[in-house]
Amino acid sequence: MKRITLSLAENIVDFPLNLIPEEAILESKRSFLNWLGVAIGASHHPSVDMVLELANEIGGPPQVTILGRNIKTDMQFASLINGMSSHIFDFDDTILNTVLHPSAPVWPAVLAVAEHNNLTTKEALEAFVIGCEVEQRIALAICPSHYERGWHVTGTVGAFGAAAAVGKLLKLDHLQMTNALGLAAAQPTGLREMFGTMTKPFHPGKAAANGLLSALLAQKGFTSSLAPLEAKRGFGQVLSENPNFDVIIEPWGNKWQILENSYKPFACGIVTHPGIEAGINLKDIHNINPADIDEIVVEVHPLVLELTGKETPQNQLEAKFSIFHCVAAGIIFGKASEAQFADNIVLREDVVNLRKKIKVIINNSLMEDQVLLHAKFNKGNTINITIEHAIGSKDKPMTNTELEEKFIELTSGILKGKERELISKIWKIGKSLPITEITELSNSQE
Repeated sequence: MKRITLSLAENIVDFPLNLIPEEAILESKRSFLNWLGVAIGASHHPSVDMVLELANEIGGPPQVTILGRNIKTDMQFASLINGMSSHIFDFDDTILNTVLHPSAPVWPAVLAVAEHNNLTTKEALEAFVIGCEVEQRIALAICPSHYERGWHVTGTVGAFGAAAAVGKLLKLDHLQMTNALGLAAAQPTGLREMFGTMTKPFHPGKAAANGLLSALLAQKGFTSSLAPLEAKRGFGQVLSENPNFDVIIEPWGNKWQILENSYKPFACGIVTHPGIEAGINLKDIHNINPADIDEIVVEVHPLVLELTGKETPQNQLEAKFSIFHCVAAGIIFGKASEAQFADNIVLREDVVNLRKKIKVIINNSLMEDQVLLHAKFNKGNTINITIEHAIGSKDKPMTNTELEEKFIELTSGILKGKERELISKIWKIGKSLPITEITELSNSQE
């Protein structure tokens, strides 16, 4: 049997950080900007308040910043909360071929250790690149069967990314890193049954906390199996069918997984984005009146109905998993930011009526970022719209300016004037900038 976990640990520990290419570092900055914005934006959600209340009751000393709040808590709870808040809006980044959200489980753990140990932003960025590499390689090894079984891949493999990134910051040796990966393997988190509830964003938050705990325990000598990924009763064999372990140990440096990352212009599951863009085109280009629509037929990739097939959503969280609501929002509002998923919008009469006119059918020839929309009007005319690559996909990425605009829209009500300064610091991250200069600016102005 190949030494999969030991080989992976060796790659994590031994790879020289100065060989990470500049393009990967730049993409990690884009990832950080996007992640920080969505985390701050959702930092006052009721579910965050619930976990903060629990942290006050049973948590440890104030060590690490809760983004978007004037509060600190211990590293474990901070990782949980910051990871959870960054996924609440379903507005965080995605690597499409595994549907992994790479930042939400890794950045919170990296930020916790970097802030607590007064590390630099450069060290944090490099650690994130390593963590993203690890979690996506493991996701590639076990998907698609892992996801099809009902596991939420961001929660299950996110702990590996967090453990690897934190382990790199802590300078773990080969054995310690192997044990950290083993501890992460023993803590898979996340079921797709939870989509549309508060528990879905809990998944990456718990993965961040689990990965952090794994690395910290391994640093102290805590042991695990030395083959937790590849053994007969290990993570890969138990949680997947016919896992491809070779992708985990392919040589490092030829291709970086962070470069596969993509960012969402719309605050919902990424498989709905082509449909939203088609709806926006119907409104903006054809200037239609939604009341004149007789029927909307949307042809989609099979994953769309599987993941977002809720026909009659009743609240914000359910609407984010409704292709019917997403297309309706695009047509009525010409956008699908967080405001278009508010409970009062989800239940608004004109939105509900338009959702009832939408029919979604599977087209197996379409890719995840494609859609065909056919709008039939009560006057007898039809408009057909084709989206080849939705904005935000790897083939049609969001620009830096668009990411900045998204950041400002999400955070301006919380940061109140500090948004531009924070954006500037992220783009100018260098060797000597302490991570605390970022976390101090990320506090709310309450």
